[in-house]
Amino acid sequence: MSINEKRMVRNFTELASISSLSGKEAGVATRLERIFKLMGAAVYMDNAGEKIQGDSGNLVVKIKGTGGGEPFLLSAHMDTVGPAADIKPQVHSDRVTSDGTTVLGADCKAGIAIIIETVKVLEEMRLPHPPLELVFTISEEMALMGAKFLDYSKLKARRGLIFDNEKPLDCVITSAPAADKMDIKVYGLAAHAGVAPEKGISAIKIVSSAIAGMKLGRIDSETTANIGFINGGNAVNIVPPLVELSGEARSHNLEKLRRQTRHMEDCLKKAVKKMRVRSRGKTFSPRYDFLLEHKFPNLIINSRDPVLKIIEEAMKDQGLKMKAMASGGGTDANIMYGHGISAPILGTGMREVHTTHEYLDLKDFFGCARLTLGIIGRLTKNNDPV
Repeated sequence: MSINEKRMVRNFTELASISSLSGKEAGVATRLERIFKLMGAAVYMDNAGEKIQGDSGNLVVKIKGTGGGEPFLLSAHMDTVGPAADIKPQVHSDRVTSDGTTVLGADCKAGIAIIIETVKVLEEMRLPHPPLELVFTISEEMALMGAKFLDYSKLKARRGLIFDNEKPLDCVITSAPAADKMDIKVYGLAAHAGVAPEKGISAIKIVSSAIAGMKLGRIDSETTANIGFINGGNAVNIVPPLVELSGEARSHNLEKLRRQTRHMEDCLKKAVKKMRVRSRGKTFSPRYDFLLEHKFPNLIINSRDPVLKIIEEAMKDQGLKMKAMASGGGTDANIMYGHGISAPILGTGMREVHTTHEYLDLKDFFGCARLTLGIIGRLTKNNDPV
């Protein structure tokens, strides 16, 4: 397919230069709204931003079909991680980088630029295509909050593509784990650590015992777990009465996820039961709060899904052999899958994301745009519901 590589790079660098940390995506949203309205598309912003106290909602763009086929989704997120205060994209022969002091924002503005180019080529070449629904989400980097609060009543598409994969172009993400987040508070009993330590209950000691008994890290091929935050204690001469910690468990298997989460709480229960003190004529026991949040559902796209077949055929046209892969991370695709939308995740050329060494591989960046056009062309050519 005939894409405009210079235009793609220009659009990407312009988008990358607009700071858009999670909750502060208004600049990018305004830019995209202008681009698609000039192309005659219907543009709608939902109220997700109000719900998460951000400065922008999710942007939904609808483009009328010029050929057969069911509505098809193309989606990428607008936010980036930091540092991103003053991103200065540097264009090289084979890649785009930042100046080394910030992230680049290829995650996920490369995906946005690919979607823009896809729509522009379809318009310029008057290529037949099904109705397209473009979704640009907010706060993906903050536990997929934009997708969680997306107004799904505005969408008819049941299948599509997500542009948020840093693997090579031939690697398509078709499965990703569900995740549970745990916020825990352990309450002990304060006492002077030098004068009467036996009258206190160390919350730090309880938490240490609990964590020592937990299976963490790589549990098996489908499951991981981590304690990522601990905070507690007031002074070195005070037996610590409170410790707060947060962790998570992830698994491609929901029963394994439930089992891992129960295991982590059971370790906490056992550690709490071990501790008792007698002080001021009373027996004191520690206690804990265990707040469990199901962060996102798992993603499982069946190998026989018709979209995967179309992707595979479009890749063959580029001399590629599709590799369906599992990911250990969650994306908007997880949330959308929970709402009945099946959307594999394509590689956009982004590399070393979430670091100041992040860069955009131009070969895969351009290749993804060609692949997307090939996929859309086959949707119309086949004229089969997908």
